[in-house]
Amino acid sequence: MKSEKQIFNIDPTDFAFALVKLLAVFGAMIWGLYHPMSPSAKLFFLILIGFYFVYNLALYLCVFKFADKAPKIYFFELLVDLIFLSVIVPMTGGLNSTFTLGFFLLAAIHSFYYGLFASIGIALLVSGVYIFSCPHCLTQIHWTDISLRAGFLLLLAVTMGYLSERERRMHRQLVNAEQLAAMGLMSSQIAHAVRNPLSTISLSTELLADEIKKCRGVDTREAETLIGSIMSEVQEVNDVVEEHLKFMRKSKSEYRNSDVNALLDSLIKFLEKEASHKGISFLKELERNLPNARIEESRLRQIMLNIMRNSFEAMPAGGQIRVYTKKEKDGVEITVEDTGVGISRENLRRVFEPFFTTKDVGTGLGLYIARDMVITAGGGISCESKVNKGTKVKIRLPFMS
Repeated sequence: MKSEKQIFNIDPTDFAFALVKLLAVFGAMIWGLYHPMSPSAKLFFLILIGFYFVYNLALYLCVFKFADKAPKIYFFELLVDLIFLSVIVPMTGGLNSTFTLGFFLLAAIHSFYYGLFASIGIALLVSGVYIFSCPHCLTQIHWTDISLRAGFLLLLAVTMGYLSERERRMHRQLVNAEQLAAMGLMSSQIAHAVRNPLSTISLSTELLADEIKKCRGVDTREAETLIGSIMSEVQEVNDVVEEHLKFMRKSKSEYRNSDVNALLDSLIKFLEKEASHKGISFLKELERNLPNARIEESRLRQIMLNIMRNSFEAMPAGGQIRVYTKKEKDGVEITVEDTGVGISRENLRRVFEPFFTTKDVGTGLGLYIARDMVITAGGGISCESKVNKGTKVKIRLPFMS
Protein backbone atom coordinates (compact mmCIF):
# COMPACT_ATOMS: atom_id res chain seq x y z
CA MET A 1 0.00 0.00 0.00
CA LYS A 2 2.58 2.42 -1.26
CA SER A 3 0.31 5.43 -1.34
CA GLU A 4 0.07 5.63 2.43
CA LYS A 5 1.94 8.28 4.33
CA GLN A 6 5.37 7.04 5.31
CA ILE A 7 6.95 7.50 8.70
CA PHE A 8 10.75 7.74 8.94
CA ASN A 9 10.89 6.64 5.27
CA ILE A 10 9.41 3.24 6.20
CA ASP A 11 6.12 2.18 4.71
CA PRO A 12 3.61 1.48 7.54
CA THR A 13 2.45 -1.75 5.88
CA ASP A 14 6.01 -3.06 5.56
CA PHE A 15 6.70 -2.15 9.17
CA ALA A 16 3.51 -3.92 10.34
CA PHE A 17 4.40 -7.07 8.39
CA ALA A 18 7.91 -7.09 9.84
CA LEU A 19 6.54 -6.72 13.36
CA VAL A 20 3.99 -9.53 12.89
CA LYS A 21 6.61 -11.89 11.48
CA LEU A 22 9.14 -11.16 14.24
CA LEU A 23 6.50 -11.63 16.94
CA ALA A 24 5.66 -14.99 15.36
CA VAL A 25 9.34 -15.96 15.48
CA PHE A 26 9.59 -15.00 19.17
CA GLY A 27 6.47 -17.04 19.86
CA ALA A 28 8.05 -20.03 18.12
CA MET A 29 11.23 -19.65 20.21
CA ILE A 30 9.22 -19.63 23.46
CA TRP A 31 7.28 -22.67 22.25
CA GLY A 32 10.55 -24.47 21.53
CA LEU A 33 11.95 -23.67 24.97
CA TYR A 34 8.99 -25.03 26.96
CA HIS A 35 7.41 -27.66 24.72
CA PRO A 36 8.37 -31.23 25.68
CA MET A 37 10.86 -32.56 23.08
CA SER A 38 14.03 -34.61 23.13
CA PRO A 39 17.16 -32.49 23.81
CA SER A 40 18.55 -33.11 20.32
CA ALA A 41 15.24 -32.22 18.63
CA LYS A 42 14.89 -29.09 20.80
CA LEU A 43 18.43 -27.96 19.93
CA PHE A 44 17.86 -28.46 16.21
CA PHE A 45 14.53 -26.65 16.42
CA LEU A 46 15.98 -23.62 18.24
CA ILE A 47 18.93 -23.39 15.83
CA LEU A 48 16.47 -23.48 12.92
CA ILE A 49 14.34 -20.74 14.50
CA GLY A 50 17.48 -18.69 15.14
CA PHE A 51 18.50 -18.87 11.49
CA TYR A 52 14.96 -17.98 10.51
CA PHE A 53 15.06 -14.93 12.82
CA VAL A 54 18.31 -13.67 11.24
CA TYR A 55 16.90 -14.32 7.75
CA ASN A 56 13.79 -12.24 8.56
CA LEU A 57 15.88 -9.35 9.86
CA ALA A 58 18.01 -9.36 6.70
CA LEU A 59 14.95 -9.62 4.48
CA TYR A 60 13.13 -6.67 6.06
CA LEU A 61 16.26 -4.55 5.96
CA CYS A 62 16.22 -5.20 2.21
CA VAL A 63 12.53 -4.24 2.05
CA PHE A 64 13.15 -0.96 3.85
CA LYS A 65 16.23 -0.17 1.74
CA PHE A 66 14.79 -1.21 -1.63
CA ALA A 67 11.13 -0.23 -1.19
CA ASP A 68 10.46 -0.28 -4.95
CA LYS A 69 11.36 -3.99 -5.05
CA ALA A 70 9.13 -4.92 -2.09
CA PRO A 71 6.57 -6.96 -4.14
CA LYS A 72 9.33 -9.23 -5.50
CA ILE A 73 11.00 -9.54 -2.10
CA TYR A 74 7.70 -10.48 -0.44
CA PHE A 75 7.04 -13.17 -3.04
CA PHE A 76 10.51 -14.62 -2.42
CA GLU A 77 9.77 -14.43 1.30
CA LEU A 78 6.51 -16.35 0.83
CA LEU A 79 8.29 -19.20 -0.96
CA VAL A 80 11.04 -19.42 1.69
CA ASP A 81 8.48 -19.30 4.53
CA LEU A 82 6.50 -22.13 2.95
CA ILE A 83 9.66 -24.24 2.69
CA PHE A 84 10.48 -23.44 6.32
CA LEU A 85 7.00 -24.46 7.51
CA SER A 86 7.09 -27.66 5.45
CA VAL A 87 10.23 -28.59 7.45
CA ILE A 88 8.90 -27.49 10.85
CA VAL A 89 5.41 -29.06 10.63
CA PRO A 90 6.53 -32.74 10.39
CA MET A 91 8.91 -32.14 13.36
CA THR A 92 6.20 -30.70 15.60
CA GLY A 93 3.22 -33.03 15.20
CA GLY A 94 2.37 -33.13 11.49
CA LEU A 95 -0.93 -31.64 10.32
CA ASN A 96 -2.07 -31.37 13.95
CA SER A 97 0.95 -29.18 14.78
CA THR A 98 0.32 -25.70 16.13
CA PHE A 99 2.71 -24.46 13.45
CA THR A 100 0.13 -25.20 10.74
CA LEU A 101 -1.42 -21.89 11.84
CA GLY A 102 1.62 -20.33 10.17
CA PHE A 103 0.11 -21.24 6.80
CA PHE A 104 -3.00 -19.24 7.66
CA LEU A 105 -0.86 -16.30 8.79
CA LEU A 106 1.13 -16.33 5.55
CA ALA A 107 -2.02 -16.52 3.44
CA ALA A 108 -3.58 -13.61 5.35
CA ILE A 109 -0.69 -11.14 5.28
CA HIS A 110 0.35 -11.81 1.67
CA SER A 111 -3.26 -11.65 0.44
CA PHE A 112 -3.63 -8.31 2.20
CA TYR A 113 -0.46 -7.03 0.57
CA TYR A 114 -1.12 -8.22 -3.00
CA GLY A 115 -4.90 -7.67 -3.09
CA LEU A 116 -8.04 -9.54 -4.09
CA PHE A 117 -7.03 -11.03 -7.44
CA ALA A 118 -3.70 -12.39 -6.19
CA SER A 119 -5.30 -13.77 -3.01
CA ILE A 120 -6.82 -16.75 -4.85
CA GLY A 121 -3.44 -17.81 -6.27
CA ILE A 122 -1.78 -17.30 -2.90
CA ALA A 123 -4.46 -19.39 -1.17
CA LEU A 124 -4.07 -22.25 -3.66
CA LEU A 125 -0.27 -22.21 -3.33
CA VAL A 126 -0.32 -22.12 0.49
CA SER A 127 -3.05 -24.80 0.67
CA GLY A 128 -1.06 -27.11 -1.59
CA VAL A 129 2.09 -26.80 0.50
CA TYR A 130 0.04 -27.15 3.70
CA ILE A 131 -1.61 -30.40 2.57
CA PHE A 132 1.60 -32.02 1.34
CA SER A 133 3.93 -30.65 4.05
CA CYS A 134 3.50 -33.96 5.85
CA PRO A 135 2.63 -36.68 3.26
CA HIS A 136 2.56 -39.55 5.77
CA CYS A 137 0.06 -37.58 7.89
CA LEU A 138 -2.56 -37.68 5.13
CA THR A 139 -3.51 -41.23 6.12
CA GLN A 140 -4.06 -40.15 9.74
CA ILE A 141 -6.57 -37.36 9.05
CA HIS A 142 -9.80 -37.78 7.11
CA TRP A 143 -9.94 -36.02 3.77
CA THR A 144 -12.98 -34.02 4.88
CA ASP A 145 -10.95 -32.39 7.68
CA ILE A 146 -8.12 -31.51 5.31
CA SER A 147 -10.60 -30.13 2.74
CA LEU A 148 -12.32 -28.00 5.37
CA ARG A 149 -9.02 -26.56 6.57
CA ALA A 150 -8.02 -25.74 3.00
CA GLY A 151 -11.44 -24.14 2.49
CA PHE A 152 -11.03 -21.97 5.60
CA LEU A 153 -7.58 -20.95 4.39
CA LEU A 154 -9.03 -19.93 1.00
CA LEU A 155 -11.84 -17.94 2.64
CA LEU A 156 -9.38 -16.18 4.94
CA ALA A 157 -7.09 -15.25 2.04
CA VAL A 158 -9.91 -13.96 -0.17
CA THR A 159 -11.44 -12.00 2.74
CA MET A 160 -8.11 -10.33 3.48
CA GLY A 161 -7.62 -9.59 -0.22
CA TYR A 162 -11.09 -8.03 -0.42
CA LEU A 163 -10.52 -5.92 2.71
CA SER A 164 -7.20 -4.78 1.28
CA GLU A 165 -8.80 -3.70 -2.02
CA ARG A 166 -11.59 -1.89 -0.17
CA GLU A 167 -9.13 -0.10 2.09
CA ARG A 168 -7.04 1.00 -0.90
CA ARG A 169 -10.14 2.19 -2.75
CA MET A 170 -11.34 4.18 0.27
CA HIS A 171 -7.88 5.66 0.68
CA ARG A 172 -7.81 6.74 -2.98
CA GLN A 173 -11.28 8.28 -2.61
CA LEU A 174 -10.14 10.21 0.45
CA VAL A 175 -7.05 11.47 -1.36
CA ASN A 176 -9.18 12.41 -4.39
CA ALA A 177 -11.65 14.26 -2.16
CA GLU A 178 -8.80 16.26 -0.65
CA GLN A 179 -7.40 17.00 -4.10
CA LEU A 180 -10.82 18.06 -5.38
CA ALA A 181 -11.31 20.41 -2.44
CA ALA A 182 -7.93 21.99 -3.11
CA MET A 183 -8.75 22.10 -6.82
CA GLY A 184 -12.00 23.94 -6.13
CA LEU A 185 -10.20 26.68 -4.24
CA MET A 186 -7.47 26.90 -6.86
CA SER A 187 -9.98 27.01 -9.73
CA SER A 188 -11.85 29.94 -8.26
CA GLN A 189 -8.57 31.78 -7.75
CA ILE A 190 -7.49 30.99 -11.31
CA ALA A 191 -10.81 32.22 -12.65
CA HIS A 192 -10.44 35.64 -11.02
CA ALA A 193 -6.68 35.98 -11.48
CA VAL A 194 -6.42 34.77 -15.08
CA ARG A 195 -9.70 35.20 -16.96
CA ASN A 196 -9.96 38.97 -16.53
CA PRO A 197 -6.43 39.66 -17.90
CA LEU A 198 -7.13 37.16 -20.69
CA SER A 199 -10.25 39.07 -21.69
CA THR A 200 -8.28 42.31 -21.72
CA ILE A 201 -5.52 40.76 -23.85
CA SER A 202 -8.06 39.26 -26.25
CA LEU A 203 -9.99 42.53 -26.64
CA SER A 204 -6.79 44.56 -27.07
CA THR A 205 -5.55 42.14 -29.71
CA GLU A 206 -8.83 42.40 -31.64
CA LEU A 207 -8.61 46.21 -31.54
CA LEU A 208 -5.00 46.02 -32.73
CA ALA A 209 -6.09 43.77 -35.61
CA ASP A 210 -8.73 46.36 -36.60
CA GLU A 211 -6.09 49.12 -36.56
CA ILE A 212 -3.71 47.08 -38.73
CA LYS A 213 -6.48 46.52 -41.31
CA LYS A 214 -6.75 50.29 -41.69
CA CYS A 215 -3.13 50.50 -42.83
CA ARG A 216 -2.75 51.16 -46.53
CA GLY A 217 0.33 50.46 -48.63
CA VAL A 218 2.01 48.42 -45.90
CA ASP A 219 2.58 44.65 -45.88
CA THR A 220 0.67 43.56 -42.76
CA ARG A 221 0.78 39.80 -43.31
CA GLU A 222 3.44 39.13 -40.67
CA ALA A 223 1.62 41.31 -38.13
CA GLU A 224 -1.65 39.52 -38.83
CA THR A 225 0.11 36.16 -38.35
CA LEU A 226 1.50 37.28 -34.99
CA ILE A 227 -1.92 38.54 -33.90
CA GLY A 228 -3.46 35.21 -34.89
CA SER A 229 -0.81 33.42 -32.86
CA ILE A 230 -1.55 35.60 -29.81
CA MET A 231 -5.28 34.94 -30.10
CA SER A 232 -4.67 31.21 -30.44
CA GLU A 233 -2.49 31.08 -27.33
CA VAL A 234 -4.99 33.17 -25.34
CA GLN A 235 -7.76 30.78 -26.36
CA GLU A 236 -5.66 27.78 -25.35
CA VAL A 237 -5.04 29.20 -21.87
CA ASN A 238 -8.73 30.08 -21.57
CA ASP A 239 -9.68 26.51 -22.53
CA VAL A 240 -7.49 25.10 -19.75
CA VAL A 241 -9.12 27.40 -17.20
CA GLU A 242 -12.58 26.54 -18.52
CA GLU A 243 -11.88 22.81 -18.28
CA HIS A 244 -11.06 23.14 -14.60
CA LEU A 245 -14.08 25.32 -13.96
CA LYS A 246 -16.45 22.91 -15.72
CA PHE A 247 -15.04 20.11 -13.64
CA MET A 248 -15.61 21.99 -10.38
CA ARG A 249 -19.07 23.32 -11.20
CA LYS A 250 -20.66 19.88 -11.62
CA SER A 251 -23.91 21.61 -12.54
CA LYS A 252 -26.95 19.52 -13.39
CA SER A 253 -27.24 18.59 -17.01
CA GLU A 254 -30.28 19.93 -18.83
CA TYR A 255 -32.29 17.11 -20.32
CA ARG A 256 -32.27 18.14 -23.97
CA ASN A 257 -32.27 15.76 -26.88
CA SER A 258 -29.17 15.20 -29.00
CA ASP A 259 -28.98 13.72 -32.48
CA VAL A 260 -26.04 11.41 -31.78
CA ASN A 261 -25.24 10.50 -35.39
CA ALA A 262 -25.36 14.12 -36.59
CA LEU A 263 -23.10 15.22 -33.75
CA LEU A 264 -20.59 12.44 -34.44
CA ASP A 265 -20.59 13.27 -38.16
CA SER A 266 -19.88 16.92 -37.38
CA LEU A 267 -17.17 16.13 -34.84
CA ILE A 268 -15.37 13.65 -37.11
CA LYS A 269 -15.37 16.20 -39.97
CA PHE A 270 -13.92 18.74 -37.56
CA LEU A 271 -11.12 16.34 -36.53
CA GLU A 272 -10.38 14.73 -39.91
CA LYS A 273 -7.79 17.29 -41.02
CA GLU A 274 -5.81 17.00 -37.78
CA ALA A 275 -6.17 13.21 -37.90
CA SER A 276 -4.82 12.95 -41.45
CA HIS A 277 -1.69 14.91 -40.44
CA LYS A 278 -1.11 12.34 -37.70
CA GLY A 279 -1.71 9.36 -40.00
CA ILE A 280 -5.04 8.54 -38.35
CA SER A 281 -8.18 7.55 -40.23
CA PHE A 282 -11.80 7.33 -39.10
CA LEU A 283 -14.18 4.45 -39.76
CA LYS A 284 -17.85 5.29 -39.14
CA GLU A 285 -20.59 2.71 -38.65
CA LEU A 286 -23.61 4.73 -37.55
CA GLU A 287 -26.94 2.93 -37.25
CA ARG A 288 -29.72 4.56 -39.23
CA ASN A 289 -32.85 5.99 -37.61
CA LEU A 290 -31.11 6.17 -34.24
CA PRO A 291 -33.34 7.77 -31.58
CA ASN A 292 -32.16 10.95 -29.93
CA ALA A 293 -30.25 10.66 -26.64
CA ARG A 294 -31.22 12.49 -23.45
CA ILE A 295 -28.19 14.73 -22.99
CA GLU A 296 -27.28 18.31 -23.79
CA GLU A 297 -25.51 18.46 -27.16
CA SER A 298 -22.59 20.57 -25.93
CA ARG A 299 -21.91 18.05 -23.17
CA LEU A 300 -22.03 15.08 -25.54
CA ARG A 301 -19.66 16.90 -27.88
CA GLN A 302 -17.20 17.50 -25.04
CA ILE A 303 -17.44 13.84 -23.94
CA MET A 304 -16.71 12.53 -27.43
CA LEU A 305 -13.96 15.09 -28.00
CA ASN A 306 -12.20 14.06 -24.78
CA ILE A 307 -12.35 10.39 -25.77
CA MET A 308 -11.16 10.95 -29.35
CA ARG A 309 -8.31 13.19 -28.18
CA ASN A 310 -7.16 10.34 -25.95
CA SER A 311 -7.25 8.03 -28.97
CA PHE A 312 -5.13 10.52 -30.94
CA GLU A 313 -2.52 10.56 -28.18
CA ALA A 314 -2.53 6.74 -28.00
CA MET A 315 -1.55 6.49 -31.69
CA PRO A 316 1.62 8.57 -32.17
CA ALA A 317 2.56 6.52 -35.25
CA GLY A 318 -0.94 6.65 -36.75
CA GLY A 319 -3.78 4.16 -36.78
CA GLN A 320 -7.53 3.95 -37.05
CA ILE A 321 -10.43 5.14 -34.90
CA ARG A 322 -13.64 3.18 -35.39
CA VAL A 323 -16.79 4.97 -34.26
CA TYR A 324 -20.08 3.10 -34.28
CA THR A 325 -23.52 3.53 -32.79
CA LYS A 326 -26.44 1.21 -32.22
CA LYS A 327 -29.84 1.19 -30.61
CA GLU A 328 -30.11 -0.85 -27.41
CA LYS A 329 -33.19 -1.85 -25.44
CA ASP A 330 -33.04 1.09 -23.06
CA GLY A 331 -30.87 3.62 -24.87
CA VAL A 332 -28.23 4.53 -27.41
CA GLU A 333 -24.75 2.98 -27.36
CA ILE A 334 -21.73 4.81 -28.76
CA THR A 335 -18.42 2.97 -29.14
CA VAL A 336 -15.03 4.52 -29.91
CA GLU A 337 -12.33 1.95 -30.66
CA ASP A 338 -8.73 2.77 -31.54
CA THR A 339 -5.64 0.78 -32.57
CA GLY A 340 -3.33 2.56 -30.17
CA VAL A 341 -0.78 1.44 -27.59
CA GLY A 342 -3.47 0.33 -25.15
CA ILE A 343 -3.61 0.57 -21.37
CA SER A 344 -2.08 -1.83 -18.85
CA ARG A 345 -4.44 -3.81 -16.63
CA GLU A 346 -3.25 -1.94 -13.54
CA ASN A 347 -3.87 1.50 -15.09
CA LEU A 348 -7.15 0.45 -16.71
CA ARG A 349 -8.82 0.29 -13.29
CA ARG A 350 -7.90 3.93 -12.67
CA VAL A 351 -8.65 5.63 -16.00
CA PHE A 352 -11.80 7.32 -14.67
CA GLU A 353 -10.14 8.63 -11.50
CA PRO A 354 -9.57 12.40 -11.34
CA PHE A 355 -5.97 13.55 -11.88
CA PHE A 356 -4.82 10.09 -12.99
CA THR A 357 -2.72 10.26 -16.15
CA THR A 358 0.21 8.35 -17.65
CA LYS A 359 1.09 11.22 -19.97
CA ASP A 360 3.87 13.72 -19.38
CA VAL A 361 1.45 16.56 -20.15
CA GLY A 362 -2.19 16.51 -19.11
CA THR A 363 -4.55 17.22 -16.22
CA GLY A 364 -5.91 13.68 -15.87
CA LEU A 365 -9.45 15.13 -15.91
CA GLY A 366 -10.66 14.30 -19.42
CA LEU A 367 -12.16 10.86 -18.82
CA TYR A 368 -13.29 11.78 -15.31
CA ILE A 369 -15.28 14.73 -16.68
CA ALA A 370 -16.68 12.51 -19.45
CA ARG A 371 -17.77 9.88 -16.92
CA ASP A 372 -19.32 12.53 -14.66
CA MET A 373 -21.36 13.98 -17.53
CA VAL A 374 -22.54 10.57 -18.74
CA ILE A 375 -23.63 9.48 -15.26
CA THR A 376 -25.37 12.82 -14.65
CA ALA A 377 -27.36 12.20 -17.85
CA GLY A 378 -28.43 8.79 -16.49
CA GLY A 379 -26.08 6.74 -18.64
CA GLY A 380 -22.98 4.62 -18.20
CA ILE A 381 -19.45 4.40 -19.55
CA SER A 382 -16.89 1.59 -19.66
CA CYS A 383 -13.39 1.06 -20.98
CA GLU A 384 -11.68 -2.06 -22.33
CA SER A 385 -8.07 -2.20 -23.43
CA LYS A 386 -5.19 -4.50 -24.34
CA VAL A 387 -1.58 -3.37 -24.45
CA ASN A 388 -0.33 -2.85 -28.04
CA LYS A 389 -3.78 -3.74 -29.44
CA GLY A 390 -5.94 -0.75 -28.65
CA THR A 391 -8.67 0.66 -26.45
CA LYS A 392 -12.46 0.57 -26.66
CA VAL A 393 -14.70 3.04 -24.82
CA LYS A 394 -18.45 2.39 -24.69
CA ILE A 395 -21.01 5.03 -23.73
CA ARG A 396 -24.66 4.23 -23.04
CA LEU A 397 -27.18 7.08 -22.96
CA PRO A 398 -30.94 6.88 -22.29
CA PHE A 399 -33.50 7.75 -24.97
CA MET A 400 -35.13 11.15 -24.93
CA SER A 401 -38.57 10.57 -23.41
